[in-house]
Amino acid sequence: MKLRAVVFAAILGSFSLPALAAPVATVNGQPIDNSQVQAIMSMSPDLAKQPNAREQVIQNLINMEVLAQYANDHGLAQSADVKERLALAKRQILADAAVDQYISQHPVSQAEIQNAYDKFVAAMGKKEYEVRHILVKTKAEADKIMAELKAGKKFSTLAEKYSIDKASAAHGGELGWIVPGMVVPPFAQAVESAPLNKPVGPIQTQFGYHIIEVQATRPLTPPTLSAMQGRIKDQLQQEEAAKFVSDLRNKAKIEINK
Repeated sequence: MKLRAVVFAAILGSFSLPALAAPVATVNGQPIDNSQVQAIMSMSPDLAKQPNAREQVIQNLINMEVLAQYANDHGLAQSADVKERLALAKRQILADAAVDQYISQHPVSQAEIQNAYDKFVAAMGKKEYEVRHILVKTKAEADKIMAELKAGKKFSTLAEKYSIDKASAAHGGELGWIVPGMVVPPFAQAVESAPLNKPVGPIQTQFGYHIIEVQATRPLTPPTLSAMQGRIKDQLQQEEAAKFVSDLRNKAKIEINK
């Protein structure tokens, strides 16, 4: 995230934070509170790791303040464009505050995290597969490629020539090691049932028609709960927030003019 965006977002969010003792700076008598500096640092861990990050943030806040004072002195706050942008910023701040309050009042339990982790591990299965594929738009194209493979043409050569998945085509169709639970069901089912080193297909998915070849398999060791806990918690919180918004929308009288 660009520093300007980080600073702007943190300043908006810091309006609700208490000021901490003396200001870190003043600009024409207007204080810049340490709470604003801390908000920016906490929102951007990468920024906080930079040398002299605190001084950099303070200088950027000073820049923002002198510009804001200039804008006020020259009547820019009264322009329709600025008023609209301020209104949108206020709406975003209030929306974020509503979600933050809801999440704090409906914390994700350890039992919910464990349950989500167990489902994740179950979906992964017991094996992972080294796979390559050729993706084309039509079944006729896929049938033609299967015929060429049966005639002895090299898989990698045909992948480079025909596959519309350009990222894998550049490497002879190689997808590397995949977990069936992490790909679309028709593709996963084909991978799990395919014999080694024998192309199968065409397999239709929403992306087109695939010719698939499984080159190797190995036992799958899932990541530990401790390694996944943060990501799972974030995902569950996002789901809670989405449900909260959906419930509010269902209760609201919404009219969309066309």
